[in-house]
Amino acid sequence: MRKSDHLARIEELDPYRDYAEIYRLMVFHEFPWDLRTAGKLMIWHLYALPSTARVVGSTDALLDRAEGTALTFGDLIEHGLDSPQGRATIRLVNRSHRGWPISTEDHRYALAGLTVTTLRWLDRHGWRRPSTNERIAVAVFYAELGRRMGVPDLPRDPDVLAACLSGIERDRLARTPEGRRCSDRTIAMARARVPRPLAPLVGPAIAALLDDPVRAAVGLPRPGRAVRWSLRTMLYVRRRLLRFLPPRRVPTTPRTRRGLPPLRPGDPLPAAGHHAVAQV
Repeated sequence: MRKSDHLARIEELDPYRDYAEIYRLMVFHEFPWDLRTAGKLMIWHLYALPSTARVVGSTDALLDRAEGTALTFGDLIEHGLDSPQGRATIRLVNRSHRGWPISTEDHRYALAGLTVTTLRWLDRHGWRRPSTNERIAVAVFYAELGRRMGVPDLPRDPDVLAACLSGIERDRLARTPEGRRCSDRTIAMARARVPRPLAPLVGPAIAALLDDPVRAAVGLPRPGRAVRWSLRTMLYVRRRLLRFLPPRRVPTTPRTRRGLPPLRPGDPLPAAGHHAVAQV
C-alpha cells in the first residue's frame, strides 16, 4: 500500500454524496492524531462563548464525560450518521441537550467551529494540506450532523463557515468565570496525563495553539516566545517526518486505541457530555 492510496480513493469520491466515507478516511487513516488534537482544541471555543460556557460549566461531570464523548463521536464517524449505531448515537446526543439552554445559534457556532478548527489545523500542522474534496466533505459532514440535531441550513462551503465563525467570535466572545473555570479544569485533566516534569508546560502549550481571540476569552496568558518557537518547531519536524512514514493499514479509532470491540447495534452507548461532538 502506498502513502497516496487513501488520497487517491478520496479524490475518486463525490464529497457531497460520499462525505461520510471521506471524513472517516481522514479521521481514522490519514490524520488521526491531528484531528483528535484539533477536536480537543475546539472545546476552548465553547469555553470562550458565554452562552456555551454557562452550559458546559454548569455540570460537575465535565471531566468524567470526556471518555464517553470520545467514544460517542468516534462511533458516529466509524459507522455513519444513518447507520443503526449512528442514529442511536445522535438520539443520545439530542437527549443529552434537552433541558439545557442551548440555542440553535450555539449549536451552529459549535458545528462551524469544528469544521473550521479541523481545516485550520491541517493547513498549519498536517503532514499534507487537505484537498478540495476533503475540505468540502468536512463541511458537509457537520452540516448533515447539524440537520439531524435540528440545526438547519448550516453552510456547506468551508470558506463561508470560516467567515461565519469569525463574525460570531468577533461579536460574542467574552471572558466569563464559567469559561475560565472550564479551561482550568480541562488543563488540569491534561496535566494529569503527562509525565510530571512536563505538566507545567501544558497550559502554555495549549495557549500557544489557540487563536488569540479564543485564548484571551478563556483567560490564558500569551505564552513566551520560547514556548511558541519550540512548539512550532516540534510540529514542523513531526509534519516533515510523517511524510516519509508508511500509511496506516489498520484504522486508528477511539475504540482501537482503548482495546475495545467495535460498537454493534443494540450495544449500550457511552454517556456523552454537552460537547459531545468536540473530541475523537
